[in-house]
Amino acid sequence: LAWRWGNNFSLGLVSWYLTAVANTLLVLWVADWTDERELGVLAPLGLGATAEFLILLASTQLLGYWVHVAFHRVSWLWPLHAVHHSDTEVDVSTGYRHHPLEPLLTLPISAPLVFLLGVSLEAAVIYRLFAVVATVFSHSNVRIPEGLERYLRLIVLTPDFHRVHHSSDPPYTNSNYGSLVPWFDYVFGSARHWTFSELGLEYLREPRDSRFDHLLTQPLSVPAGGAQEQRR
Repeated sequence: LAWRWGNNFSLGLVSWYLTAVANTLLVLWVADWTDERELGVLAPLGLGATAEFLILLASTQLLGYWVHVAFHRVSWLWPLHAVHHSDTEVDVSTGYRHHPLEPLLTLPISAPLVFLLGVSLEAAVIYRLFAVVATVFSHSNVRIPEGLERYLRLIVLTPDFHRVHHSSDPPYTNSNYGSLVPWFDYVFGSARHWTFSELGLEYLREPRDSRFDHLLTQPLSVPAGGAQEQRR
């Protein structure tokens, strides 16, 4: 566990800065700038921070859903995203296991929506805090009673719901694309449920494949064609 965590979090030191720190600073700066000037679609409506947060969350997740689908289907994007999926176990450290080039491509997603909507700084802060907590929670090993989980997974991204996405079986790998909430998986019919399956990918399963230096060069070893082409 210590060896695996060391490699995942070492990679995460770079990707976490880009996804959590740089993205947060950019989103909050844009929100503050538009808030002061009362710019954006929502600015004149006076909806309040909670309503603005929910609108921002739904907007970013709708766009993020299709970006995530693209990372699975576009041949040159999948090798980068496969670094995240090649972890043969899933826990909090997996949430930080992203190739540094992936967040560089996804970094500009939230800021334009913040600018367009004109959400308040308070709403943007709530959104970024929620994003961090939801990412940690969805990759955690928290066990939720089945009766509660059945309803909770309709609202938030539960660990059991997201673990399906980390299955090595392609039909499950290519499902449950939500990164913070599961809403659009239900809307677009990509929500899947299971009892148990092997985690990771069908390839890159050796311990050396999860070594820090190998994670950086791992995209070069991933078969082209997207996640749907795992089986050949």
